[in-house]
Amino acid sequence: MSSRSSSAPKPAIFMHIQKTAGSSVVHLARAYYGNENVSSHGDHLEGFTDFPLKDKFFSHERILVEFGHLPFISGHFGYDFAKPFMQQRYSFTFLRDPIERILSFYYFCKSRDPEEYSIYKLVQELTLEEFLQRGLESADVKACIWNTQAWQLANGYGNSNGRNINIIPPEEILALALKHLDEFSYIGFAETFEKDRDNILRALNITPPTEKIVTNANPGRPMAKDLPPSTLALLHELTHLDRAVYEKAWSKNNSFFAKYIRPWLPVK
Repeated sequence: MSSRSSSAPKPAIFMHIQKTAGSSVVHLARAYYGNENVSSHGDHLEGFTDFPLKDKFFSHERILVEFGHLPFISGHFGYDFAKPFMQQRYSFTFLRDPIERILSFYYFCKSRDPEEYSIYKLVQELTLEEFLQRGLESADVKACIWNTQAWQLANGYGNSNGRNINIIPPEEILALALKHLDEFSYIGFAETFEKDRDNILRALNITPPTEKIVTNANPGRPMAKDLPPSTLALLHELTHLDRAVYEKAWSKNNSFFAKYIRPWLPVK
């Protein structure tokens, strides 16, 4: 690990979308800010112990009281949870090719203890195609894989407005997600992780590390280009909003965008 910058790290809010290299960012944040100064993953839910998990609707005022003292706030929350912090903090998130993100999530779950979470157990009982089909039919699975990146950018779970992914029209989710992209200080990508990580760290007054840090990787899994057409069709249906958001963000940040459009994706 490289040394800290001479200036204190700036306060930050990191909207962590699962399987976008975010755990590596949290690992670094704990090293620089101190473990006690960082929230991560599901901490934004656990802090509200008097609410049933399925009914997590929080006022922005209470969110500020519960988490405002932390220099580095991160978690699997959405835009609505992050919004009250974004004017006063450096705000960022990471996106990932949507199909590869779902594949990474599925094979990550297959590698975990099935007794830890019900989603791990379910994944281990289903083939990839069966799991993807559940994502179109089951609310619990849909919450994990259906246009996750667009939903977190549009609104997200653990919000103050009680809006649910099942009641907001898809076109509204997409419009909100695209609008909110411009409100973050930085949008990084899993595909260019080290470059984006270093840009973010410098903006936070932190000297980037020299070593490569990877957490929660699952090497050896199939890639999208190796899957049969029936599986790709399901993945395409589950990610149509995510792909629009990802492509918009990538085209704004990368001049060679056309080179990286995945040629195996079905045409809309």
